[in-house]
Amino acid sequence: MGLLTDPKRQKKIVDVISKYNNILCVLCYVAGVAGFLALAYQPFNGATYFSENALLPGLVTNEFYAEMNLNAIAAELKEEFNKDKRKVPREWIYNHFREIGLDTYIQNYSIKYPLDIAKGQNIPGQNVYGILRAKRAASTEALVMSTPIRPKDSDLSSTTGGIVLMMAMAQYFRRQTYWSKDIIFLVSDHEQIGLQAWLDGYHDIKAEYIVPSDVMGRSGAIQAALNLEIPDGNIRYFDVKIEGMNGQLPNLDLFNLVVRICNQEGVDVTFHRNNDPMDPQTLEGYMQSVKTMLEMMWSQAAGTPSGNHGLFHKYHIEAVTLQGIRRKNSNFAYPLERTGRILEGIFRSLNNLLERFHQSFFFYILPGTRNYVSIGMYMPPFGLICAAGLIKAVAIWVTLKKDKESDDEEKKTEEEKKKEEEEEEEGDREDREAKALEKEVEELRKTVMDEAVEEEAASEGLISIMPVILISVMMGMFSYTGPDLITMSAPPFRIKMEDNISFGLMALYTASLMVPRLISRKQPGASKKLIFDWRLLKCVTLLFQSLVLFSISLMNISLAFFLAVVLVPITVIAQPTKSRLLLWLQKALLFIVSPAVLLFIASVITSYGEKHKDFIDLLGNSWSFMKTNIFLTIIDKYFFGSWMFGLFSFLMLPNWLMFWCIVHCSLD
Repeated sequence: MGLLTDPKRQKKIVDVISKYNNILCVLCYVAGVAGFLALAYQPFNGATYFSENALLPGLVTNEFYAEMNLNAIAAELKEEFNKDKRKVPREWIYNHFREIGLDTYIQNYSIKYPLDIAKGQNIPGQNVYGILRAKRAASTEALVMSTPIRPKDSDLSSTTGGIVLMMAMAQYFRRQTYWSKDIIFLVSDHEQIGLQAWLDGYHDIKAEYIVPSDVMGRSGAIQAALNLEIPDGNIRYFDVKIEGMNGQLPNLDLFNLVVRICNQEGVDVTFHRNNDPMDPQTLEGYMQSVKTMLEMMWSQAAGTPSGNHGLFHKYHIEAVTLQGIRRKNSNFAYPLERTGRILEGIFRSLNNLLERFHQSFFFYILPGTRNYVSIGMYMPPFGLICAAGLIKAVAIWVTLKKDKESDDEEKKTEEEKKKEEEEEEEGDREDREAKALEKEVEELRKTVMDEAVEEEAASEGLISIMPVILISVMMGMFSYTGPDLITMSAPPFRIKMEDNISFGLMALYTASLMVPRLISRKQPGASKKLIFDWRLLKCVTLLFQSLVLFSISLMNISLAFFLAVVLVPITVIAQPTKSRLLLWLQKALLFIVSPAVLLFIASVITSYGEKHKDFIDLLGNSWSFMKTNIFLTIIDKYFFGSWMFGLFSFLMLPNWLMFWCIVHCSLD
């Protein structure tokens, strides 16, 4: 404690940080990145376990076997789909639920697309759901089994296997008497939009763009949900999806439950389609764990749900998606009845819950299905990465403080000299005329130097950096409100909405590159120059950047990590210089880490795994992918409350723009 309370020791620590700040920044950054990646190594992470003992996974014998005529249901459903490839058999599903004996309802909803995409038209949709009432409870708690329904001509994979299993499980569950929670079987239309409409209607939430009708049948508080994306057969293995909106994750116990039940039934289960390494302590095993961890982080950093389950999370409902993966050239496949036993085991365990999931982790990273990295393990290395920016900010602040103290000493010395001169003037009356002449000359000199003094004063202090900060924030505001203004010009020019928004934002980004020229001032006898206290602005901006990264890490550690790895080293070294080579090198590096270029690089990385003719084709596909994702991110803001577009508009763009102005500051 003496080290923290003794002013002399505190001063020594600050002086050491200020003196060796460059070395400390490099060490913290390298140690942070290396430490974060080392967490994928099995000895440095933890083995998964169940914190919620009430789940009792795998302690009962699953009884769902082939007595269910799955083939008959599948053939009947296939016939319904063949009647019209563009429509989905909602009525058939509704009638089948009623035949089973469920409380069956149809929920109507309408979609009003933002930005005048549908030209004021409302697009209708319908969800079908049935409720199996628990015989031992008063409908105070519920579980959800959901699956999206997709037309036969949909570009997405078929989910008919999930619908068939849902019908079979509803019929099987109906005959059991041990249920203590209601089970809701939900078939949603329009993918995530239909599920959002049902959740809003179920919780009586009014929305502007997705307008649900009143839900006629309700149950109790939903404790957990399982979303199914299962084809009609030839399933080789199952993949578990967990990423939700804005990077939110479900309770780790639910993920562990799904993996444990799959292993119990002898079914292969993967995470991001990666198997666990056979020997995780070898180099090959470590590389496979790193690959799985980075793929999970890449998906979470996108901020969009990897499945329909991601919309449950913001209602404090733990949910995952179980996806069946098909392999065409495989001699072995799991039948649907084994999948049914997996679903039975999951729901019987969830039926044992005495309260909501709360004991296990909500913030974690997974290098595999059997290991995890908790928030207490990944925050220290992440903090080291961000510490590089904080150390540089402290060093700059100490330098500014020392400069101010030296200026104060110089002023004090000048005042003392003036007092001595005045005393000499009083003692020497004979030289008054000469002194008066000297005073006139001094006043004339001050008059001539007024402009230089004003220029020096204007380039120092908080007032000098306020224009840069205000304009940076204004550009972020223009970016956030831009899509609404940009779409007003789309109908006259007959441009696709996607292209219109993308080109408009690119124009705004190009204008932001010219901000240093716009706020430059004309100097006497010289051209325009950008003059402000760049050290103070860099200190403030580094603190702001660290605050933003730490704030994001509390919700989406993956996005915060990737941003920190890219931004911290470049923003730490960014400063004005008289060397033209170093100046252009800094400009090039800052241009690469600008929000627009980072989005394009991310699109290239995402599109790299697909088939391409050549590098030019890859760039073209990446550009199209980026335009589509910018458009969908803006739509998600209106439909699902995504804050990704707002984050980049209000935080990342102003932060980058202030560093862009710093390297353009004039030192003359």
